[in-house]
Amino acid sequence: MALPAALFALAFARPSRLPGQLVIQISNRCNGSCPQCGMRREAEISRVRLPAETVKKALRDCAENGVEAVSFTGGEPFINIPEILDLLDYAGGLKIPYLRSGTNGYMFAPGGKAAGPARLIPFVESLVKSPLRNFWISMDSADTETHERLRGLPGVIGGIVKALPEFHARGLYPAVNLGINRFIAGELIPPLGETGDEGAFLESFRRGFDAFFAKAASMGFTMANVCYPMSFETADPEAGRPAYGAISDDIMVSFSRRELRLVFGALLETIPVYRKSIRIFTPLSVLYALSRENSRELLFPCLGGICYFYMDSRDGHIYPCGYRGDEDMGASVAELKKPRGGQKPFCKKCHWECFMDPSQLFGIFRYVIRHPFRTFSGKAPDRRILRLWLGDIKYYLDCGFFDGRKPPKRRQEFETVEPLQNGGNDLQADEA
Repeated sequence: MALPAALFALAFARPSRLPGQLVIQISNRCNGSCPQCGMRREAEISRVRLPAETVKKALRDCAENGVEAVSFTGGEPFINIPEILDLLDYAGGLKIPYLRSGTNGYMFAPGGKAAGPARLIPFVESLVKSPLRNFWISMDSADTETHERLRGLPGVIGGIVKALPEFHARGLYPAVNLGINRFIAGELIPPLGETGDEGAFLESFRRGFDAFFAKAASMGFTMANVCYPMSFETADPEAGRPAYGAISDDIMVSFSRRELRLVFGALLETIPVYRKSIRIFTPLSVLYALSRENSRELLFPCLGGICYFYMDSRDGHIYPCGYRGDEDMGASVAELKKPRGGQKPFCKKCHWECFMDPSQLFGIFRYVIRHPFRTFSGKAPDRRILRLWLGDIKYYLDCGFFDGRKPPKRRQEFETVEPLQNGGNDLQADEA
């Protein structure tokens, strides 16, 4: 089917009929000391790992029920390298096309399992030979010392720099994964408080994001993704405790909603500057919605629990996502794609990017197709979000939908975003 016809068909498909996605937490064990995560090695939690056969059964169910994307997460997914390679090979043998996983990079640090040429080359080649499509490496700060201190992994940045050319030479292009935090540029960006200077806070994060993407590109990364803050402070009190343990009350990732609006605004401005030099998955149309005072009105409901799902390592059960930990959907992936009373997307409880970013992109597309008169007659809720969305789609096409097996293409020019004024207060103004 031609691309336009396929997209048109998807616009009118029920969300439950869309190609599915499953995130499998294979373990909550980790060797990092990241303060922003409840699974860090110092955390006093029960450490578990899903049995390989449990994961393989889930993968078989995925293949039989149209789930086309599977991500393996942790903890640290690569603590047991032979096991995850086996799971990747098994999923590839089932013809699941989109396989993803990532690491804190511990194996590249001095003394690590892939440190030094004698260990690095075999590790790189093992990943290249696997069916893994996208491989990410986490980095928290543009400042090397700060990142390594937070992670408890001295020397890891130097190891990553040595590893990237080996990956690229063999046809795998790792992405750098940023979890937004207050140490992004090195020194702590202090809380804004009730009477803080919004302009100064905004500028601090502008500089932080600028430094981060510049550092990532200088290290040799050709692709990047951004994870939005995961903290108890911004959690919905009615949602219960999240199933996924990568959440913390540490100041590093604790932001008020007022601060988050400014953080997303700073990221919205910075990404266009670097879209020409590094492939950045994070969509501007989503950041624009999140940076507005009326963000809930501009966000489309998440597809978590409808065609996107999360499998937790503690019980092997399925949840709508890592956030909605009070909605246990049982242990069978086979049941997920069956009709469930015509359920429609409804959830806007969190701002975690894992399911929200693709849900928002698809939601805007469905809106445009189903309401062309509103869209093109100026009656759309916010026309700028539509312009940014069109730019996102063009960019995604130019980036080959971020295939980690393909080198970057020549960058094109994309819409820039005007700087926020008055400490971001202009975000509250209506579009002309």
